[in-house]
Amino acid sequence: MVLVLSLMALTGCIKPTPPATAEPGLRITVVALAEGAGAAEVVDTPARFDSSILDVLALRGLTAELVEGGRLGPVSAARESSLRVERLRGDFAEGAMLLVETRPGYYAEMNGQYRWVVGVTLTLSASQSRPNQTVEFDVPVFLRYHHQREADAVDAAGGVVARRVGELADDWLRAAGG
Repeated sequence: MVLVLSLMALTGCIKPTPPATAEPGLRITVVALAEGAGAAEVVDTPARFDSSILDVLALRGLTAELVEGGRLGPVSAARESSLRVERLRGDFAEGAMLLVETRPGYYAEMNGQYRWVVGVTLTLSASQSRPNQTVEFDVPVFLRYHHQREADAVDAAGGVVARRVGELADDWLRAAGG
């Protein structure tokens, strides 16, 4: 059975599922933030990280608006995802909202590179009447130089995070469509 599936995959019989597409004009607010080294510090994520998330959402036909860190206000003080979503819902109550939280942390030096682990929490809040969808995962990344820090670790995790955002958006769009 495994041999048959392997041969089918090699010959192109198994095709990946295409991304779900949204209704025209469906908007989503994206809030991406990184918890800094300080206990109460929340900073913006790198621009390349943000654009990878926006690109994945645009591929699904979603009109995404990125909220800059300066507009967050009291969200920075909240440490739990549910509290952050609740406070953001007050400011951005219309439409869907995606909260991307990253927590980069240095792990160890391995084989001349610096290993970091970026903890990620994705929370999709479609409306106040539907429950939030939350996904948590860790992304291990290797940085080449000692001077590279939190922002570089988050940026290096961008591809994996964007793929998981796409999977979450696909699940949400398919559930809403049928």
